[in-house]
Amino acid sequence: MTMQKAVALAHLRVAYEPDDDDEDVVALPALPASPPQLLPVPSAWWETSAVSSRVLTAEPEEARASRMFVRDLLTRWGLADLVDDAELIIGELVVNAVRHGLRAVPPIAAVSPTAPPPMRLCLLRRSGEVMLAVTDPSADPPAPRAPDSARESGRGLQIVGALSYIWGWSPIEGHGKAVWAVLKYSA
Repeated sequence: MTMQKAVALAHLRVAYEPDDDDEDVVALPALPASPPQLLPVPSAWWETSAVSSRVLTAEPEEARASRMFVRDLLTRWGLADLVDDAELIIGELVVNAVRHGLRAVPPIAAVSPTAPPPMRLCLLRRSGEVMLAVTDPSADPPAPRAPDSARESGRGLQIVGALSYIWGWSPIEGHGKAVWAVLKYSA
């Protein structure tokens, strides 16, 4: 599925606003949010040499820097066809980690030199697929919401689900979770 199709699907319900004053408004059903898959993996898995990663901060420019990191890495891997979808997915996962995942971090833990970084961007290339992940300190699983015409946000995980082959989360013992999405490619 292309990025444009995913965005269109996620916004379908809220995008329909008739221009006239007719009382006949067609109610479009909300698209079901794909549920995240739970994938238990060893907590140390995210620290292996097979995973390319970078530490994330809660700065506003972090989503842009993350997209650039993903673009550069996928291009070096010869997977430029995945860049558009991967950038959109990572942008959504980073924003969610900052908005929701950092709520679990006490301010002192965020600056402790011995604590693991509160958030990281991780990419893993396997035969025929790339896993994109963002780790954060919250143990709460991701919770997709149905689109709501009264809200300006809440469609990000639907976009992640629409663009990815599969998506989900993995607990990281003592350090929160990783929310991930898998993109397929022809090997």
